[in-house]
Amino acid sequence: MRYWLYILACCSLVASTMESRSDSDLAEALAQVVANSVMGRFKTLYIYAHTSSQSTGGHLEELLDQVLMMLPNNLQARRLFLHQSMEYKPYVHAVLALVDDLQSLSAIYARIRATQDLSHTLIYMSMPTDAYGEEMQAVLRLLWRLSVLNVGVVLRTPGEHILMVSYFPFSELHGCQVISANVVNRYQVGTRRWASQEYFPSKLGNFNGCLLTCATWEDMPYLVWRRDGSGSFVGIEGALLQFMAANLNFSVGLYWMNKEEVLATFDESGRIFDEIFGHHADFSLGGFHFKPSTGNEIPYSQSTYYFMSHIMLVTNLQSAYSAYEKLSFPFSPLLWRATGLVLILACMFVMMVVRWCRHHELPRNPYYELLVLTSGGNLEDRWLPQRFPGRLVLLTWLFASLVLRSGYQSGMYQLLRQDTQRNPPQTISEVLAQRFTIQLAEVNEARILASLPELRPEQLVYLEGSELQSFPALAQQSGSSARVAILTPYEYFGYFRKVHPVSRRLHLVRERIYTQQLAFYVRRHSHLVGVLNKQIQHAHTHGFLEHWTRQYVSAVDEKDESVARIASTSYITLDGIDGDPSLSESEEQQVAPVRQNVLSMRELAALFWLILWANLGAVVVFVLELLLPKMKLRKLLGKMNSNIKKSISKLVRK
Repeated sequence: MRYWLYILACCSLVASTMESRSDSDLAEALAQVVANSVMGRFKTLYIYAHTSSQSTGGHLEELLDQVLMMLPNNLQARRLFLHQSMEYKPYVHAVLALVDDLQSLSAIYARIRATQDLSHTLIYMSMPTDAYGEEMQAVLRLLWRLSVLNVGVVLRTPGEHILMVSYFPFSELHGCQVISANVVNRYQVGTRRWASQEYFPSKLGNFNGCLLTCATWEDMPYLVWRRDGSGSFVGIEGALLQFMAANLNFSVGLYWMNKEEVLATFDESGRIFDEIFGHHADFSLGGFHFKPSTGNEIPYSQSTYYFMSHIMLVTNLQSAYSAYEKLSFPFSPLLWRATGLVLILACMFVMMVVRWCRHHELPRNPYYELLVLTSGGNLEDRWLPQRFPGRLVLLTWLFASLVLRSGYQSGMYQLLRQDTQRNPPQTISEVLAQRFTIQLAEVNEARILASLPELRPEQLVYLEGSELQSFPALAQQSGSSARVAILTPYEYFGYFRKVHPVSRRLHLVRERIYTQQLAFYVRRHSHLVGVLNKQIQHAHTHGFLEHWTRQYVSAVDEKDESVARIASTSYITLDGIDGDPSLSESEEQQVAPVRQNVLSMRELAALFWLILWANLGAVVVFVLELLLPKMKLRKLLGKMNSNIKKSISKLVRK
């Protein structure tokens, strides 16, 4: 009897020793992952311990003590949470979770919907022993739903082997978004090392041709789908979408949002995205605004911005200046007044000289000679001043008139080559002060009134269609007395200018009302946020976004003759109206090729009219010179007749 008791004691001691050694190996395995992986680079290690059964609580506590003892003391700070739920941490962090089963793991993640793939997580589960069992599959599905991708689940098999299990949602072997367990690492007891030093393999660098569905709607210059069978996109967002699909190797599925869904996206609550991301799409784009102050009540997350959209005003052009008004443009009104004042003073000085210096020999027509000098003509040698002060005054006058003539001629030549319109408003305050009627989309009224409190509501008119559909009507009002402006994103006008020659009859007010950033939307804390951000940063760094911007919208700063026009892309808007209405024949003729370097009759109209009026005036003066002597002779004869008659009557009376 004692012999059997001794054998049982020995077996119990051996089993206890083996279990202790096994726990030591497990603690060493967990400590190596924390210390040698990316988890060791973070400032704080967040430790969560949770059990659903009291029988496993002591084992996990002992294991945690061993792990903490094996970690270097100066490695990082530790924060321990016993039987507490995890809270969302909006930064990259490290998590060590010790649980016994799926129930306790679910309790840790009960308070958050997703982690946005910001955590590197190491989980030890004490009860599951089969890496490919149902409970492990349920654990991995839970982690996938929570976007916990950088994760390794450690467990012990019946043979006391320590395995690390994870999953690959986009796998060439298992398929697309099929969550299946994969053994990614093994702990080798003999060498007391993991077989691989890569504890968190990348999972989103290659989607292996899997389908990602994008919720969007057609609107240039953002995105239009070519219906020629090529399956390609045009527009800024379309090019960016193809760029990402090629880099990440995924195929693009499309969920076309209807009119009601698009209008619902303007609701600040964003509740429509709950429906879209829950049933229809993985991400969305469509000129959606980045909102820096997004709170927990908004059911979506967003990428970093990929495009800066400037909200600006586009106005029609007033009637053109007349040919006579153009003649005065090279000089400012102040300079014209100063020049006139100097000429008047010069004439007064000549008049005083003529009156008070009769003993000096003066030109026969001094005022005419003054005009000749001012116009760049010459004086006869005998009329040149003989003394230095007089010559200094003459040289000063000649130099000043030369500068004025040269400046006027240069400005006049430049002016005659342009179809100069009346000065359009250059600032937003000028637009408001001149009481322009401002057209805008109804959904933007609240934001515009908040940005421009000085804007009067009676100046606002809602657009019946889109901005692209409204630009031609605005251009047709140019040259009239109407004052109309459209409030629009900069890229709409840039694209319209690229496509439509009629855009030369529109004016862009360069001052911005406000700037908004455009971003992708995804479900709340989705793992796709980090993926999209990396691709957007890649596109920014290598200049791809600038390239697409120049290609589709950046024609605003180019001269009319050098705008590189692109073919308009026809598409159907939400209202069922062609988004790029065809131009009339007269508008098509406005597309001028490179203009010849000659001045036309229209550009020189003012000069011809002045010459005509001068000649007509000369004819009138000539006629008067012919008639005046005869009129004076008649008056003289009349006076003589009246005098004779008076003399005769006096003689008769006498």
